[in-house]
Amino acid sequence: MIMLSRAVPGIALSLPLFLLLRNFGLLDTVHGLAFVYVAVNTPFTVWLMDGFFRQIPRDLDESAYIDGCGYWTAFLRIDLPLALPGMAAAGIFGFLAAWNAYQLASMLTRTPAAKTFPVGLYDFTSQFRVDWRGMCAMPVLMMIPAILFVIGTQRSMVRGLTFGAIKG
Repeated sequence: MIMLSRAVPGIALSLPLFLLLRNFGLLDTVHGLAFVYVAVNTPFTVWLMDGFFRQIPRDLDESAYIDGCGYWTAFLRIDLPLALPGMAAAGIFGFLAAWNAYQLASMLTRTPAAKTFPVGLYDFTSQFRVDWRGMCAMPVLMMIPAILFVIGTQRSMVRGLTFGAIKG
């Protein structure tokens, strides 16, 4: 049921989201765009994290309960570190989906204050002219934060994969 919401094409969501953000005064704002991206990416992230948490054996939690851990302590000390690779993967997918999105951002933003990089890239074109220098430089600048995010998250992914592999 969660993934069923991903079956709806983005263009079908653009008009209802436009009206919703306009009614709440969030149209053409960074906060409104962030709200939309969180809402659009949450189903996939929940589905992905559900798969990672289901792979954790219940025996580990039961052992922690026997050793005196409460529910939240077992979750924080056992389940969460084992799910770090999933959190890193979900973070990478969610970030890159929002970072590269053009369609919703072009519908929901008008001023340069709220435009995302892909929408701003289109500003280098006009009816009769294309600024090729800016058009070529902008994607290079767009890649820098994405590469830094993936590198930073990759460390968490590797740390989570190797957690508990050796005795300390």
